[in-house]
Amino acid sequence: MKKITHLTLAALTTLSLVGLAAPSADAATKWTCSGRLTARCITKSGTKAKVKFSNTTSRSAKGTFGITCYGPDGQSAKVYKDGTIPGYDTFTTAWRQCPRGLRTGAFGWQMSNGKVYYTASLTF
Repeated sequence: MKKITHLTLAALTTLSLVGLAAPSADAATKWTCSGRLTARCITKSGTKAKVKFSNTTSRSAKGTFGITCYGPDGQSAKVYKDGTIPGYDTFTTAWRQCPRGLRTGAFGWQMSNGKVYYTASLTF
């Protein structure tokens, strides 16, 4: 029994140290942000874009949230969330691979109360 306890303790210690040593992927990502009540942030990797919406208030942020890719062939918008982001919560989209012909750049957007709020535009 004593041997099992020592092995379990050693395994837990190793797991907790591994968790501390490995930084999260989000921490290494460079985000460009704008917005006060709902922070709208965008990042890129190759020809992929990801947007993060962070509600900085106690009230819910209601609206439609998405990403638009643009290029010589026009633009293409994709809605990732149509609804609410609870107070003090964050919603991050999946990576969006911009289609061929629409790989000049991308921007994120939030439509709320008849207004549209944008992230910074990034170029690939």
